[in-house]
Amino acid sequence: MNNKYTKIALSIILLILFSLAALLIYRYVLSLVFMEDEITFSASILIVFLSSPVIFYAILSGIYFFAFDKRPKYDKGITRYLVYLMFLSFAISLPISFYVDYKLKNAGYLTCNKISWQSPTTYVTNLSLCK
Repeated sequence: MNNKYTKIALSIILLILFSLAALLIYRYVLSLVFMEDEITFSASILIVFLSSPVIFYAILSGIYFFAFDKRPKYDKGITRYLVYLMFLSFAISLPISFYVDYKLKNAGYLTCNKISWQSPTTYVTNLSLCK
């Protein structure tokens, strides 16, 4: 894998795959913001949502490095603050998850049964919306 163009192509494929996964997570967050009839939320969704900028930046700076054989100009400073945001997301995800659970239940949302203990909680306005 010494070919520069192969590394760039694989990095772009990785960027596309992560972008598709991030779109799903952003859809979950937007359903919470707009208080839709069905909301899927958990601490892991919040962690991925707040950590996605560091992952996007890591992939994009990797593409830049493979293309130009040098690091971006302010790479260390940008990476430092994005990693702080990522660690902050780990610290605040559980309290925010409990707060969102409390607020949604007080707003009249009901929870659907989970497939497993690791799956995110689905809140609905009517139990007939549970799948």
